[in-house]
Amino acid sequence: MLIMKSLLTLVVVLFFGTVAIAQNSNSNDEVDILKMDIVLVTGDASNFVFQKTENTAEKSVARLYRHKNSRVKKALNFSTKKSRPKLA
Repeated sequence: MLIMKSLLTLVVVLFFGTVAIAQNSNSNDEVDILKMDIVLVTGDASNFVFQKTENTAEKSVARLYRHKNSRVKKALNFSTKKSRPKLA
């Protein structure tokens, strides 16, 4: 009887496995293709003029932290009255 039970379990598992694999899923989404033109330059490259863009109006200070996500960890490291240990 034990052999029949194990064989029946094996058949049921294999059956549901093949049914799960045989599901026809049409989830092939189309991807938008970005086409860019190519410009071939022949001759001397020193004749070309490139424009410089400068952002002099915006002057901001970048802060460097020693550890990654230190501001987030500092903000999450708060304590409340209920989180403090109580003396018995």
